Amino acid sequence: MSEEKTKLFVLPESLSIENISAIFLEIKKLDQKSTLIIDFKSVKNIDSSAIALFNYLKRRHKDVSFKNISPGFQNLLSMFPLAVQELDKAVKRKGMIKRRIRSITDHIAGVKDQWKTFLVLFADEIYYTLQYLGSRRGVYPGEIMNQLFFMGYKSFPIVSLISFLVGLTISVTSLEQLKNFGADIYLADLVGFGMIRELVPLMTGIILAGKIGASITAEISSMKVMEETDALKTMGIIPEKFLMVPRLIGITLAVPLLVCIADFVGILAGVMVAQVLSGILPKVFFNEMFNVVKIGDFFIGMMKTVVFGWLVVVCSGYKGFSVKQGAAGVGIATTESVVLSISSIIVFDCIFAFLLY
Repeated sequence: MSEEKTKLFVLPESLSIENISAIFLEIKKLDQKSTLIIDFKSVKNIDSSAIALFNYLKRRHKDVSFKNISPGFQNLLSMFPLAVQELDKAVKRKGMIKRRIRSITDHIAGVKDQWKTFLVLFADEIYYTLQYLGSRRGVYPGEIMNQLFFMGYKSFPIVSLISFLVGLTISVTSLEQLKNFGADIYLADLVGFGMIRELVPLMTGIILAGKIGASITAEISSMKVMEETDALKTMGIIPEKFLMVPRLIGITLAVPLLVCIADFVGILAGVMVAQVLSGILPKVFFNEMFNVVKIGDFFIGMMKTVVFGWLVVVCSGYKGFSVKQGAAGVGIATTESVVLSISSIIVFDCIFAFLLY
């Protein structure tokens, strides 16, 4: 040992498989952080087992050098690269990059296939709906009325309540700011325009996604898992038509009713706030509101809500038909349908905003 952290190890005359294990045990006892000097002064013959030992030393010790090595042994060692650790890191790094690239491409391909399936289902539903309206076949009799009852009558209490509370909140917070400028009367314009064109369609779509979308996905995915959709196919019935067309027609008929009720309730909340907090009479409120809000705004809000309703039904049906087997798959599909429906509604609402303003 020439220094405190330098170890000198003198090799024996022969480096062969017979004695290499004993040398390995002796070197293993040395400190890994020390600088190791291998002395070849006495070495006369060497085989491949020694090469493996030197590679191990290169990985285990931070610094390994050779002393008194003959040119022949030096040429032999140069045939086997000692920087195995660096090569391993490079190989691992290259493999990791390949795995990441493969993972990204697989994800992109999966998203592309999902969008393709979704668009195909959407186009099929439009075709099946038009086909049913022309032939009146392929749908269980009375199912449209059942869906209209569920989507309309069963939904209007929660839609009315949420619209009233949203209208109340918007009116109170807006009036507080308008009073600073003496513009209390413009609360009518803000509530009327905001509720009819933006808030009512958006809130109605989100409520439909949470209430109706989750129900549709749970029902269809359960039928898919229980192989009831396969039973429909064996009877010559198209599941996508039999199950989806009544829901699409039902949501189309239910949305105008829900929009009318939600608009009335939301504006009523604004009228109440204006009357109580600012003393604005309902007649004055409506006169000001109708100076800004036109009948076209009402139909724009209704059109947006119909589109949102169709998005909810198609997204829910898509997740229902693509469910994986098992009860867990039904729960996952239901959650994903709500998330997909609400995300689609927000995206399309942004698109409408750019197109209409």
